[in-house]
Amino acid sequence: MVERTEIEKNVRYLIALDVVSRVLKSLGDKGVRREKKTAKNIVDLLNDKEPLGDRVVARLETRDEQKARTLRQGIDVFKEKYPKYGDELENFIKETRTDHNLYLVYGLRENYKLSEDDYVSVMKDLGFSDREAKSIYSHIVAVSERANKAIETSERNILVNDKEE
Repeated sequence: MVERTEIEKNVRYLIALDVVSRVLKSLGDKGVRREKKTAKNIVDLLNDKEPLGDRVVARLETRDEQKARTLRQGIDVFKEKYPKYGDELENFIKETRTDHNLYLVYGLRENYKLSEDDYVSVMKDLGFSDREAKSIYSHIVAVSERANKAIETSERNILVNDKEE
């Protein structure tokens, strides 16, 4: 077996993490969308006076909750109270600045693939047991490939340091 450098080990890990996390995030996002749609369906059924049944609880409650002002609301109140300074504040906000950010650009060279061990180690770090990771990793990779969520040989980048100058 070819000896891997520390950088190669870490880049391979980062690619596998990207592939696994993208598909899991996608599935999580899909779950959240379905959760909202199902909740709306339940609200509609409750409003239509559909029978509840004996096995579930569902009701609508109105609650008074304090919420902070939005940034825009805060600026508008400030401008009313201090018109002269409010305009200065608006001008400060509108000023542009240049950000100098440092990115790590990484990837896997053409004709190379990640191994099962690369994926399994990432999944174990995410909390899967060895057996669970080995049994599910191929399914996650297959879903990722079908959804074009993360292609192993894609060049990736990650923000590693942001500086304002």
